[in-house]
Amino acid sequence: MELDTNCELEMKHRSGADISVCLLTYNYAHIVESTIRSILDQSASYFELIISDDCSTDGTWETVKEIAAADPRIRTIQTPQNLGMPGNANHAVAHSQRPYIALLHHDDIYRSDLLEKWAGVLDRHPDAAFVFNPYKVFESGLVQEEDMPGELIDGRWLLNTFLLPHWGCPIRGTAMIRRSAWLEVGGMREQFNLIADVDLWMRLAMRWNVGYVSEAVISVRCQRPADYPETYSEMYWSWTRQRYLYNIHAANRLEYLKLDSFTGRMQWWRFRCRLSSETLKWLGYGVVRRKRYVIASSGESITPYELWPVRALRWSLRLLYGCK
Repeated sequence: MELDTNCELEMKHRSGADISVCLLTYNYAHIVESTIRSILDQSASYFELIISDDCSTDGTWETVKEIAAADPRIRTIQTPQNLGMPGNANHAVAHSQRPYIALLHHDDIYRSDLLEKWAGVLDRHPDAAFVFNPYKVFESGLVQEEDMPGELIDGRWLLNTFLLPHWGCPIRGTAMIRRSAWLEVGGMREQFNLIADVDLWMRLAMRWNVGYVSEAVISVRCQRPADYPETYSEMYWSWTRQRYLYNIHAANRLEYLKLDSFTGRMQWWRFRCRLSSETLKWLGYGVVRRKRYVIASSGESITPYELWPVRALRWSLRLLYGCK
């Protein structure tokens, strides 16, 4: 009986019938076709592929329409106006139908067994809200990964070990998410802009366990067009991005920590000190490196959570540098 059940699960995730692939596209006409081909060549065959274009202006929409005409698994949709990554993700998922949502991006290359591997983990672990993996850097031997305990990760462990203690995140915007979990947390919170996925992983890990495929089944490409918005660059830094990050961490700590306890209050104040130290670090960088624009734009990072001496120092520096 157990053998029969395992065989049924194997057949199920190999078929891909439970999978809605949501591919988010925007102004990537130069390489989007190869990304789509890597999805269509998956070992799991019967998925639906929803390509959601965020009002591209470079021919991406025309390219995906042409590819879709030749494959009945593909459905193409466009956002009503440019919504950015989280808005496009919510738009795509709202048009999908199946229990597993594979959220993919327009520039990566996906190994042929990606969907099969992801779905297999969710099939074997009904308490896992999403599944992710390490990432290979395209056309190199470099693999970006962290040490994970196994195929099923305790969500609270992931939250306390990686997601809350660090400003960086080991999970990119690509993962397979259980639809029921996506709906329960309300999808992506669009106010967090291009790093809204970090907030999503925190909220999911807070409530459920997390699946993990230990192989680098995604190759990440950094081949952005020269005129692509700078905010999407891997190396991009701005005070606005810092503010999004601060607010994500604060919002999830306010939900997660027991602030009516002494320990919870101490953890909250420790976070506020850490946030303030991070701002001080970047203000110091602006002074030492004589980067006037860092000081001039530092007001964009203000949150209710930083300590008042930091705000006073920022105000003094801006006044000293003659910034309005």
